[in-house]
Amino acid sequence: MADRTFGWVQEAYILGNLKNVVSVFVPGSPINRLLRTDKIPRLISEKDGRDIFIKELEEETIRIPYLHLKGKGTPVGFTRSNAPCSGIIQAVLPGQRKEYQSDWPADSFLRWAVSVGFLDYSRAEDVCSLSELGRRYAEAEEGSEEEAEVLKTAFLSYPPVCRVLSLLAEEEHLTKFEIGARLGFIGEAGFTSIPQYMILEGLLEAKTKEERTKLLQDTEGTSDKYVRTICSWLIQMGFIRKVPKEVAAPTGSRGASAVIPQSYMLTLKGRTVLKHIAGVSRFARIPKRVMWDMLATKAADREYLRNRRTYIIKYLEGNYRSPLQIQEYLSTKGIEEETETILDDLKSFANIGLQVKKTGDTYRIMDEIRGLELPEEGRYGIPVKSEVSVYKDYLRTHMTHVDHKYLILVDLGFDGSSDRDYEIKTAELLTSELEFQGARLGDTRKPDVCVFYGNHGLIIDNKAYGKGYSLPIKQADEMCRYIEENKERRDMLNPNRWWNIFEESVTSFHFAFVSGSFTGGFKDRLNLISVRSGIHGAAINSVTLLMLAEELKSKRLGYEECFRLFDSNDEISYPFTLS
Repeated sequence: MADRTFGWVQEAYILGNLKNVVSVFVPGSPINRLLRTDKIPRLISEKDGRDIFIKELEEETIRIPYLHLKGKGTPVGFTRSNAPCSGIIQAVLPGQRKEYQSDWPADSFLRWAVSVGFLDYSRAEDVCSLSELGRRYAEAEEGSEEEAEVLKTAFLSYPPVCRVLSLLAEEEHLTKFEIGARLGFIGEAGFTSIPQYMILEGLLEAKTKEERTKLLQDTEGTSDKYVRTICSWLIQMGFIRKVPKEVAAPTGSRGASAVIPQSYMLTLKGRTVLKHIAGVSRFARIPKRVMWDMLATKAADREYLRNRRTYIIKYLEGNYRSPLQIQEYLSTKGIEEETETILDDLKSFANIGLQVKKTGDTYRIMDEIRGLELPEEGRYGIPVKSEVSVYKDYLRTHMTHVDHKYLILVDLGFDGSSDRDYEIKTAELLTSELEFQGARLGDTRKPDVCVFYGNHGLIIDNKAYGKGYSLPIKQADEMCRYIEENKERRDMLNPNRWWNIFEESVTSFHFAFVSGSFTGGFKDRLNLISVRSGIHGAAINSVTLLMLAEELKSKRLGYEECFRLFDSNDEISYPFTLS
């Protein structure tokens, strides 16, 4: 059974290429003929589907399996750069050094076409076909008013586009990081954004223009990538323009500032089309296209989350309801949720670009929603809430002072592929939400995160593991080395001088390991580190770290008391007990 992820698009930029992708489905169109008579016979072998593809493109009504469009990926023995062409859309898209693209860009363009409503997708058959809007787009003359009108309708039906435009209308001039921080589902894996202050610090530390360029090109979260992609479309549409923004650096940087080139402002044309989002005056509100797939992406229980959010959206479309009424309605669907979880979903709907209106303690979705359907019952099994979501539900009822965006730490702690994001969010929680000073270091031969408060310092190693972290001896040795380097502070031990993150007044140190959960003999290794280094430390999981942050921010726990929790050489547990 196919598992597609429509609704969020990266790395698909050029409108001309999008039009070619859509035109594939128009029998006899120039791109359709070129594929049948030239490109597919030359670029695709018989075993990779050449004859089947040509036959599919000759049909009067073209309906093509998704895999035939996207291609098979990279076969064994090949790299992405030299993999053979095995999909129709691969042959449509020109590569930089070859006549076709790999399956990843092909998939991105297909998701783009489906997400804005140019292609229809049958989940039951895993097949794409041309929509009526797509036909209008493909048949419109290039550069014509008809083409511009169809594109406007398509893009304004896509909620994330509306979110980006609305944020720019509110605040005029924003960087991709400022927009990315407010795009997507709150506190959820799949929607990460690099804190802008970290980008600024990196720009100020960079010694050359090349270093600054590399930092800006290589450092971004998933939501930042979505913003960059969407903004490329809107620039081509003339709705926004790219205007570098000078941003003040963090406190303590002596008034320094840095320029972030990937920054955007609305044009006059953009301000005009905004009226379609709210349905102002004679500007009709354009219905929103919301696909089930876009309601969660990377979460372990994404089918459960998609179903819950689908029920809520449908329940609020055209009706004002309170969180308690939503809770009771979900219960009739076999979904038991706290009102705090429902409130986070409501905020998230606004974050993805839906018009959510609050009146008193009731909420309503003002948009007409199209394309949102639950999959056939049983197609994905019975969606079950994951342990991660259970943890987050518990935290939502307790976190009244700490921003719920940090709930993403629970997801990241169990995601073995998200070490960088886990480190960044841990540092951001401690330094932006709380009163610690310090930063994420996270490069070669540096600890992941170092923070301090008063004369107390903490050396942190983040470990994102799916099945629990056992603290292998290699990582224990690495922590011992960091502690030794911090004691000695000699260039011959480590010329990068990472310990300079601590002020001279910091004289008392602890170490910490942060992960989703701990397993195996981690306690023995904690004791070993303490014996070898002469300082104490602890392990702390993401849930407990967030509870610690809540206790500190609410002032129920003091910072001096906080550091005493790290004396245990064991895992810190909540409720906290001080030795």
